[in-house]
Amino acid sequence: MLRLAHYICCMVKYLRFSACVLLTLVLVSWGYDGHHAVGFIAQRHLSEKAAQAVKALLGNDDMADASTYADEIKKLTEYKSTAPLHFYDLPAGLSFNEFETRIKASQGSNIYNGIAACIRDLQSPAKSRAEKTFALKMLIHLVGDAHQPMHIGHEEDRGGNKVGVKFFGQGTDLHSLWDVGILDHQHLPYKDFAAKYDDATPAQIKKWQNDTVITWLWESYQISTILYQEAAEDPNFGEEYYKTHLPILKTQIDKAGIRLAGLLNDIYK
Repeated sequence: MLRLAHYICCMVKYLRFSACVLLTLVLVSWGYDGHHAVGFIAQRHLSEKAAQAVKALLGNDDMADASTYADEIKKLTEYKSTAPLHFYDLPAGLSFNEFETRIKASQGSNIYNGIAACIRDLQSPAKSRAEKTFALKMLIHLVGDAHQPMHIGHEEDRGGNKVGVKFFGQGTDLHSLWDVGILDHQHLPYKDFAAKYDDATPAQIKKWQNDTVITWLWESYQISTILYQEAAEDPNFGEEYYKTHLPILKTQIDKAGIRLAGLLNDIYK
């Protein structure tokens, strides 16, 4: 009986640990690889001053290491209020002016206001080192989320979470497909594909870093509009979808990394 009780106790501990690991994996939006790629690219484009400031806040971690922090904490009780910061769900069919007006007028927790708050905290001399470290980790993640098109999706389907599709015969949803499905199909470590994705020209870098956050979100909204239309026409995706949409995803990751670096270079110039 003692041996049985010990075995049961060990199994309970193991299952709890396994559940925690699984929960962490499930919570990571745009996947481990997508966010790490954004952080990896951004780190390569920091100015010397920005790199020193980031190092002072992150210590032994780099920006790729810090990129999934916001997902890792959002289900914890003390951080549940951060969950709405990862997205902004909007009605379909908005014009740019309607889109911009709605976002700028928003008062609640959403990705636009979250990014703005992180920037303010990093710039504020009144914030402690711990508060600035938190703001930096959140900013790294939220800039990535802003460039995942389905994070600027429709209210009625929770950003594509309720839109069922198939990818190479496997059932999933439109949001998850763009979080992890397309990237995972590459079967490459994030450093390998991130290095290939980091190919923006100087002219592109200059333009992307001069774009406003509204522009980032509008780009994602426009892409998600097309993705919704495609899923409505035929939700069975395979090799053709993968080949034609991977370049879109690649550009979004590259833009996110370049723009994140631009924000930090501006903050610490």
